[in-house]
This record gives sequence, C-alpha cells and structure tokens, in this order.
Amino acid sequence: MAASASITQQAARLWADPTSRARIVAMHAKGASLLSMVSALGLDSVLDSDGLRDVVANLTPDEVSVIRDAFVTEAQSAPSDGAHFPVDCRVDNAADGVVVSAISGAAGPIARISPAAPAS
Repeated sequence: MAASASITQQAARLWADPTSRARIVAMHAKGASLLSMVSALGLDSVLDSDGLRDVVANLTPDEVSVIRDAFVTEAQSAPSDGAHFPVDCRVDNAADGVVVSAISGAAGPIARISPAAPAS
C-alpha cells in the first residue's frame, strides 16, 4: 500500500513562503530533530495521517544529514522570492522503510527518499 504524499505537499507549501523557509533553515542550523520540526511547523496530524512518523523517527543520522544539506543549500542559493523544494519523496509501504540519498538536480542538491527493498 502506497503512503500518502500529504506531508511533502504541506511541507512544500511552507517552504515556498520566505518567512517559513527562514524558520525551517534556522531549525536545521540548530540541529533540530525532523520530528520536532514537523511539530513546530504544525504538521503532526499530516505526518500521522500519512503513517510516516516511524519512518522519520528511524532515519539514520547520515540520512537526516542528506535531507538537512539539501534544504540548507537550496535556501542559500535560491532567490528570496522563491525556492525549489529539495525533496523527491516516494514511500510505497511505510513498514518497509526508506532509503535516503543525495542526487543532483537542475536547481541543486535534492534529497531522494525512495522505498527500501521489502524484507524477504
């Protein structure tokens, strides 16, 4: 069963707003956990309705770093009136987990979140 993409859609809407974007970058700079950031941005209910809380909670420090780097780099290079949402996220089954990797995009680094191989 595919997980909903509501969390990425809501996060992208926030990211498009320069004030929210600055707040997100400040939280990344302070090393805030992704779950505390979700809560601070008022997205807890969306994360839970997508069934992705455990996925986010179980990201490794290296995976969080990939995500953090993509956001900070995009914010630093984007014009003040707009920024590309630096995440390409697909979760087929939240129970299987995800793999986070850095890829290059036309607008800069992107954190790709893709389905993990199902357990055999």
